[in-house]
Amino acid sequence: MMIFVTTMFLLPPVLVTLYLYVSGVFINRRTFQSVFYILLVFCALTVGISMSIQYSYQGSASPATTPVSLSQVLP
Repeated sequence: MMIFVTTMFLLPPVLVTLYLYVSGVFINRRTFQSVFYILLVFCALTVGISMSIQYSYQGSASPATTPVSLSQVLP
């Protein structure tokens, strides 16, 4: 499972960097590495921010109400 998560995390920056490399944007290895690391950090921040937003909404959920039986007659 961890290999799958790692692959899903690394695939977008690798594909974007490969596209930029094939299109001739990079002139040397140092620019290639720096752009890849920038894309990797951007992807990590995106995943981290989205996970923190998701967890913050789960923490503020209203408490569940007690179930009401349909067989009881309410006054």
